[in-house]
Amino acid sequence: MELPFTEPNEVNVLHVDDDPDLVDLAAECLTREDESFTVKTETDPTAVPGRLEDERVDCIVSDYQMPEIDGLELVGRVQSADASIPFILFTGRGSEAVAAEALDNDVDAYIQKEGSLSIYAVLANRVRSLVDKARAIRQAEKMSETYELVARTATDAFWLRDMTTGATLYSDGIGQFGYEPGVRQDGLDWWLKRVHPDDRDLAREINERQEAGEFTAFDDVDAGYGKFTYEYRWQTADGEYIPLRSQGIVRFEDDTPVEMVGAMVDVRTSGAGSRSGESGEQ
Repeated sequence: MELPFTEPNEVNVLHVDDDPDLVDLAAECLTREDESFTVKTETDPTAVPGRLEDERVDCIVSDYQMPEIDGLELVGRVQSADASIPFILFTGRGSEAVAAEALDNDVDAYIQKEGSLSIYAVLANRVRSLVDKARAIRQAEKMSETYELVARTATDAFWLRDMTTGATLYSDGIGQFGYEPGVRQDGLDWWLKRVHPDDRDLAREINERQEAGEFTAFDDVDAGYGKFTYEYRWQTADGEYIPLRSQGIVRFEDDTPVEMVGAMVDVRTSGAGSRSGESGEQ
């Protein structure tokens, strides 16, 4: 299952330097440090904005002192084209003043070149960390946009839970059960307290197994996402227990569950019910 917010595994790096020998060396060293890197090179910094229109670039590594425009002017042009692309200034002719100016001009990292090739291990690690951060931000934004769209077009109670903190965002649909929508920092505990006492131990066990990343706690796991469906009784704000069905997905990063999104559906009004099975929160 390839969801719209899935990010590719490979990393496309664009290395910009007017010295063709140096960009070739950097490309060789970076790909040796991380096999997921594809390093493209550019010796004309003025050509970079045009390349961004035609190619997918995950990170830019640029020299500072180059003909026509320097690295700081280049970062401004890159920001105008796509502000989400991490930009690393990789230079051998810098100074503390240049470093300070770089960080003031939206440069994500400043690395001084050294005589040893070991500097490329440092550079590769910085590229990887910045790309991972940028992708995480994009994924969160896409997940939020998807949630908002679904929440506006459905009457079911949708939720989005951060599995690292437990914070849970509930849609307006939670109002049908008498509760206020919004973010609850105690989302899982709040939900568990309202599960019928006879269903609570199983619900807690399943959530603990999901948080531990046990794939058997899901109906299906594919391409970094675990799907689940579960039926239980849940207490409304007026004290009545009603049958609900929760269904949704959990997103994994490196086999660790990080995010859960799904819906709570009133079984009495949703038509055919689904099987009661192993699943997670809600």
